[in-house]
Amino acid sequence: MRIVTLTLVLLMQLSLIAQNNFSGRTSRSFDPQFYPFYHGVASGDALSDRVIIWTRVTPDIFPDSAEVMWFVSEDTLCNNFISEGSVYTSEERDYTVKVDVTGLLPNTYYYYYFSYEGIKSVMGRTKTTPTQNTDSLRFAVVSGSNYNSGYFNVYRSIKERNDFDAVIHLGDYIYEYGTNEYGDNPQRALEPNNEIISLEDYRMRYSHYRLDPDLRELHQQYPWYVIWDDHETANNSYTQGAENHDSLTEGNWQDRKSYAEQAFFEWIPIREINDSVNKIHRTVKLGNLAEIYFLDTRLEHRVKQDGLSNNDPNKRIIGDAQFNWLKQGLLNAQYIDSVKWKIIAQQVMFAPLNLTVYENNDQWDGYQFERQRILNTITGFSIKNTVILTGDIHTSWANDVPDPNLGQYGSNGQGSATVEFITPSVTSPSVDFGGSVGSSLIYSLNPHIKFVDLENRGYYILDINKNRIQADWFFVDNIATRNFNENFETAYYVNENESFLNHKSVPSYRFPPYQYFAPNFPCNTTSNIVEQKTLSVMSVSPVPANDYINIQYYSNDNNKLVFSVFDMNSKLLIQENVFPQGKQINYKQINISKLNNGMYILEIHNSSKLFTHKIIKE
Repeated sequence: MRIVTLTLVLLMQLSLIAQNNFSGRTSRSFDPQFYPFYHGVASGDALSDRVIIWTRVTPDIFPDSAEVMWFVSEDTLCNNFISEGSVYTSEERDYTVKVDVTGLLPNTYYYYYFSYEGIKSVMGRTKTTPTQNTDSLRFAVVSGSNYNSGYFNVYRSIKERNDFDAVIHLGDYIYEYGTNEYGDNPQRALEPNNEIISLEDYRMRYSHYRLDPDLRELHQQYPWYVIWDDHETANNSYTQGAENHDSLTEGNWQDRKSYAEQAFFEWIPIREINDSVNKIHRTVKLGNLAEIYFLDTRLEHRVKQDGLSNNDPNKRIIGDAQFNWLKQGLLNAQYIDSVKWKIIAQQVMFAPLNLTVYENNDQWDGYQFERQRILNTITGFSIKNTVILTGDIHTSWANDVPDPNLGQYGSNGQGSATVEFITPSVTSPSVDFGGSVGSSLIYSLNPHIKFVDLENRGYYILDINKNRIQADWFFVDNIATRNFNENFETAYYVNENESFLNHKSVPSYRFPPYQYFAPNFPCNTTSNIVEQKTLSVMSVSPVPANDYINIQYYSNDNNKLVFSVFDMNSKLLIQENVFPQGKQINYKQINISKLNNGMYILEIHNSSKLFTHKIIKE
């Protein structure tokens, strides 16, 4: 009877998912009621006893230092604060706030918020990881979120599920290109408008992304685990450069890489390691059910994609230090900690892809020596129950991963060392393999590839239990507008102690009840509007400036704004009038190339509001 009931529940769920319609959503612009926390809140890198909580404060006047209070509660009514404190932020961190909250209980939901000068942020929801026995865990896995390509309907769809534990983002959280260089949705122009190169550019691009309501709300309700890929710096990046970086016109690569990494750590809720090098490879243990190893295949040790043969031992994608860390982690999980599932979360396609006329040297096919080292570890040391999670390629794949040392691959999974699940992009365009013809070619030349979809945007739910890991692919049918439908596409799973994939026609399921979402305003607060905000300034950059200053601001109406630059003796040097587009984010660039080096005062005002800020020209 239980089997029949469960089957009916799954079929009902599948029917509902297939009909899930997200039509009629209005375009939600900048909301002044969230002042001064316009970018919302976020949490990430949850462990069993701690979690990172994050926000960004945007006061009316940017102070030299801003003290922000933080509060963590077991409920949304704030009846039981279990931790609280204060932290200072400043221009040096772009007024972002990050707190590593410790002393928490395992496998527990918490609610949190921030406060600045008595004004509260929205409330966030987060969850710690388990320590010992746990029956199941679920993650939403995403990659490739290009703002200029369309709306983040995938994020909206994921947020409203409320049946998983955390989000895993496998890279390309932002894209470095200028408007219409990689994407052309007229409603999704980028800021800054140009390709981002400087620290201020990267910061403004993150600010622009994080004001998107779908991204902001998904961060608000779930902890995230994020790794970077190439577009957080520049396309096809590696340790010493990138395909999309020209040192003759775009400056020193190491400077650009450093700026990109700094902005990433400021704006992403990732735990920072006190080290001379920015590192993102890290381990998350999920009790004895699973352990996730997040790799950096991009910036830590990768050598250039061409110049060496693809099986040259000197051509590395993770390097010796990271490989040894991964190897030791796999061995400890298998033989010391008795962890069931070992999950390698990383950026680029791991399984071989044979297309006869095409080879992608940016993925592991271009770094075959190190791929084989990992396979040798898995098979040579009998590491059981491994799974690889991948992003980057903007398309959906379910792969067995053959190991040549196990003999010729067979259709029943013989010769496979592990399996790989590749998530589609949130919005980024897919690689053109030739549509259905391309899919047929891929299947015919690659029998280890069990599923490929080259067109759709979406995500997968990774469902983990003691007996198997299953990936369920869900696609949205539109990113051009906010109206869309979501459909379940397919599912593949790997059983414990096996290393090959099986197909399933229905998605996995988590039974309710589900934990309630965090409300926007905490502790029975109904609104954060202290006064009607007719003008709010998000950022003024760069600091120091050269020839231009860029201003990101919100205006509540279409009335005239006056932008003025004064010297320190209050002499007016520049004045420009603007009629902004009301009730949305606007951008203004002021040319200060004719000014001498030194300190100046920027003043912005309408009929009722005045904003002032010091600027320095060098």
